Amino acid sequence: MLDPDVKIVKINEEANWTAQGANEPRIRVEFRVGPHGPFVEKFNKAEYDQFKRDTVLNTFAATVRTT
Repeated sequence: MLDPDVKIVKINEEANWTAQGANEPRIRVEFRVGPHGPFVEKFNKAEYDQFKRDTVLNTFAATVRTT
C-alpha cells in the first residue's frame, strides 16, 4: 500500500529499444511526494506489479522526506 503522501499522477507504457533492436516495454510511473515532484520511476513491464511499484515509491518517498 502506498504511503498517504505519495500520489500517482500518471501510469503509461513506453517502448524501450535495446541495442539489438528489440522492444522491451516499460511501465512509466509519474508521482509526487507531498508537495515535491513530479518524479518518475520506470519498471520492466514483464516484472511490474502493484507490490513492487508501491515498495519502490515508498522507499523513494522516505528518502525525499529525510533530505
